[in-house]
Amino acid sequence: MPYFIRAGGVPIWIVMVLAVPLLYLGVRFAIAADARRLAILRALTWAQIAAIGSGVTSNVMTVMWHLGRRLEPGESPLPALFIGLGESLTPAVLGLSVLSVVWILMAFGLRRAPRSELD
Repeated sequence: MPYFIRAGGVPIWIVMVLAVPLLYLGVRFAIAADARRLAILRALTWAQIAAIGSGVTSNVMTVMWHLGRRLEPGESPLPALFIGLGESLTPAVLGLSVLSVVWILMAFGLRRAPRSELD
């Protein structure tokens, strides 16, 4: 796990910071569904998606930047490119996994809530 976090760079920390309130509110919503919590969860979901997109994009940009500057003439870029792109996807792996868990919790909360309260 430490390598996974290190591979994600700075963007993964933003994804992890957003994951904490998302998971907390997801559990709270599953226990007691509330329209306010639902609205906050939806907004935080969009923030997490933006953080994931920004993180992956900035990581891919960093990989390309370093490859372009450090590649020797005649050297194959493929090994470094594959490793770098794999590391670049770590914010997406973590962020989308958290969102999957949160939305499953939201589904449980919505199932338990009276229909009139959340409309």
